[in-house]
Amino acid sequence: MGYKTQEFVNLVNQALEVAEQILPESGERERLNNVVIQLQYIRTQAQNGQLAPSEGNTTLGLAREVSDWIANLDSPFLSAIGAIEQYYQKNL
Repeated sequence: MGYKTQEFVNLVNQALEVAEQILPESGERERLNNVVIQLQYIRTQAQNGQLAPSEGNTTLGLAREVSDWIANLDSPFLSAIGAIEQYYQKNL
């Protein structure tokens, strides 16, 4: 796995850790669980070299999904998701 992919996987892992912390207090438990499943899938795809490249214009759709239901737009989880999307677009 290359450096950029490893950095991407690290960002996904950080978002998953934040998700674990907010899961008990989340009023949107089902939606959060869906995002966690997506993150796990994306991580596996990246680790296996199967994640489609962004080419600078494709997103993963995570930020939009989370911003639709998260109550606090200053949420650490939304920030972590934004970092994933940004890294994906610029580096993969």
